Amino acid sequence: MNKRLSGLLTMSVCLFAGSAMASNANAVEAKTSIMTLSKDNASHIDRVLGELTRQHDSASSLVKSARQPTSLALNSSLLASDTSQLSNDEDVLERLTAVASNSVSKFKQTGLASWYGRKFHGRKTASGDTFDMNALTAAHRSLPLNCYVKVTNKTNGKTVVVKVNDRGPFSGNRVLDLSYGAAKQLGMTAKGVGNVAIERVSGP
Repeated sequence: MNKRLSGLLTMSVCLFAGSAMASNANAVEAKTSIMTLSKDNASHIDRVLGELTRQHDSASSLVKSARQPTSLALNSSLLASDTSQLSNDEDVLERLTAVASNSVSKFKQTGLASWYGRKFHGRKTASGDTFDMNALTAAHRSLPLNCYVKVTNKTNGKTVVVKVNDRGPFSGNRVLDLSYGAAKQLGMTAKGVGNVAIERVSGP
């Protein structure tokens, strides 16, 4: 082999060796970069998890309870005030009902009373009863149906207790419409109307 060929061969071997070393160095560098990237990602994930944990720990008790699957609306502290308000409203309603009931139980009224009889005998009253002209009943505009009132004829002092089972009277300035039977006991049938006093009572 001549010197020229030997030199070319030696140069080729050196170039190949250098290329191989460079490739190996690149591979080592790439591996190092991948490992560094993995460490960075892991560190980033740790930071995110740490921040979420910190936010949860510093959250208010209301937010924490809302995150629990067993926390329902009824356990919310926001509804506690609403429930308290509802309870207060119920108390007010009970007091108003008691006052209204007490007012009705002490009901008194004076005015003209009329009576109705044969024309309406056998018809249904507002309470669902069948009107009996001879029974002791009456019609009133606002008193509770099926309550009782004592009616006094202010002219002669006669009294009768009647059951309010109908609505009326709806003409003139009269305050009560009596059955024929009740008007008869009060001595009102002849005149048709009479000046009366009405007082709520518990029963006949």
